[in-house]
Formats: sequence, C-alpha cells, structure tokens
Amino acid sequence: MIELPDLMHRTAVSRGAHDWLAALPVRVAQVCADWALTPGPALAGGSAALVLRVRREDGSAAVLRLAPPGDGFAGQVRTLAAADGHGYVRLYAYDADRDAALLEPLGPALAAAGLPPERVLDVMAATLRQAWLVPSPPDAAVPPGTDKASTLIELIEQLWAETGQPCPAAVVDRALDYARRRADAFDPEAAVVCHGDAHPDNALAVLSPRPGAESGYVFVDPDGFLCDPGYDLGVVVRGWEDELLAAADPVALLRGWCARLSAATGVDAQVIWEWAFVERVSSGLYMIRHGQPDAGRAYLASAARLLG
Repeated sequence: MIELPDLMHRTAVSRGAHDWLAALPVRVAQVCADWALTPGPALAGGSAALVLRVRREDGSAAVLRLAPPGDGFAGQVRTLAAADGHGYVRLYAYDADRDAALLEPLGPALAAAGLPPERVLDVMAATLRQAWLVPSPPDAAVPPGTDKASTLIELIEQLWAETGQPCPAAVVDRALDYARRRADAFDPEAAVVCHGDAHPDNALAVLSPRPGAESGYVFVDPDGFLCDPGYDLGVVVRGWEDELLAAADPVALLRGWCARLSAATGVDAQVIWEWAFVERVSSGLYMIRHGQPDAGRAYLASAARLLG
C-alpha cells in the first residue's frame, strides 16, 4: 500500500477526483509492471500528482509521476521533451494514456535549502533563463482572450464570489487592474514558453552537475504555455508572505526583489511587480477554494499590505 501525501490527497478530493484516487493503487501496479519498476515511497511536496521514488530494472533510481485528470499532462511532457534537460528535469519515458511519466531523480527543493531570499531569487532567475530557451511548439497559438492575464481576470472574479469575498475589495480591484494591463500588453511575438508555476518548491537540485542545470537546479511540473517572461518572475515572488507580513516596509522589500530579478533577466521590474500581485491574489483565492484556507488567507493578507 502507498501512503498518499496529505496535501495531494486533499487537493484531489477538493477537485472531485475520487475515482482517480481509488484507481491509483492499480494504476501504480500496472505502470510499474510495464516499465519494470520497483516502487518506493511517495514524495511529499506536490499538490496534485502522485510522485514516487522507483528503481529501474538496471538498478538505477528514477521518479514516477502519475497525474490526475485535468493536470495538463500532455503539455507537461511536451515541454519536458522539448527542453531535453535544459532548465527542466529530464524525461525518461511517458505513457499518455495513463498520464504517467518516468523522470530523472532529483534532490531537495530550493525552498528547503535555507538560503536567504536574495540568493533564492538569483538561482531562480538563472534557472528560468535556461528554461526560457525551450522552443515554442510549431503550432503554438494564443487566441484572443486566452492569454494568461485574461484567464486570471476570469478566475479572480469567479473565486472572489465563490470564496465569500475573503479580502478587501481594494485588493481584488488592484489585481484586476494589473491583470488588464498585462492582457493589453500581451505580445505573442515576445512570448516565451513559460514554466507557469515557477516557485522555489518547483525548483529541485540536480544530483550531479550536468549541462542545462548550471544553476544547480531544474524545474519540475511545467504548465508550458506562451506568455510574457515577466509572468514566471512574478510567480517567483508571489509568495514570501511571512517575510512581507513581518516587514516594516513590505512595498520596499518586494520592489527590491523585483529590481533584483529585473537586473538578472532584463525583464522590466514593474511588469514583474504587477504579475506578482495578480498571482498573489489569484493564488490566495485558489488555495482557499481548494483546501488550503490558512495559506490562501496569508497570501491575501500580504497582498493587502502591498496596496500602499
């Protein structure tokens, strides 16, 4: 029997993926038999997919990831295959019918490294510079109204009502204003394949130096959509709620982090700031809606402190 990580289980339940949860033991057994894998323990840290340490037939270590319905599995493996290890975990094999991927084993997440925020930002910027080299799919397109900022406008408006308006209206108004600005500024010609959820828990240490991982870290779980690169950098600084809630001047603190990322990547600091605020609010509302109310309210509280 596999002990499911609590966060993964709660997320699946909140999304109504009961059948997927019930079928997981059989699916794990089938995939491991087909790929000659010996399953190990589940890894904590992910919020959606089941991730297991496994041993391959030749004795080498790997990681098996089984994605839930609606997790964007096809886009993830497309991005990982195109990246070929540059900025991303290496993809060994995948099964599209069962949403299963066999991946390079990695070390701890950057978030667990105990580094000061500034050093974390430097590593994230360096890793993103590698990840943004992933070529766009030849058929990539962003139809009007489907750019990331436009979808976040819809999400914020929907979740604001569904969660009972859990923060001041001024916070939501500011997030919507910034999102509209980002939607108006979207330029497909300047877009890159964004990771889409580039926070320090999704950057994991490589076990030994290798090309494409010069920062010492690579990303896992990409969404892999075309967007302004400032979006990924906004995600990098959308968290840090404890630091911002404790800071005497949270605006100056976050502005400084945005400036640091801007200097490392060439992306405008104001663009990073706006994406970070939009993501802080949308993510806070999403967490409240999907089983992480305390974390979500902390995100929204930190956003309120950034209104000045």
